[in-house]
Amino acid sequence: MTARTPALPADLEDGLRRLKLAAMRRLTPELLVTAKTQRWAPEEFLRTLVEAEITARDASNARNRLKSAAFPVIKTLDELDRAASSIPTATFDYLASLEWIRAAENLALLGPAAPARATA
Repeated sequence: MTARTPALPADLEDGLRRLKLAAMRRLTPELLVTAKTQRWAPEEFLRTLVEAEITARDASNARNRLKSAAFPVIKTLDELDRAASSIPTATFDYLASLEWIRAAENLALLGPAAPARATA
């Protein structure tokens, strides 16, 4: 038998909704149970909630930016066929590390994106 996670009190639910803290609102009931059973310090409970909210917002912002960019094809480095690429391995590894951003260097990529593969 699985223990049921208690619902948040209505005032807390409403407050989190009003503050637009959706991830906190969703996670708080289950996290309260965990925090009580594991005897977390209050700041650990709050830290976990804040980190979850930040992570959720970052993911949402990234999705929204990609959507508004309206790229015809979304590509990731994981999808790149490195064997078919003319980019030297050391250069690719440097670019993938994003160290060039921390070094305040510019990057310009030229050429068409490879066509999307058909899935069967």
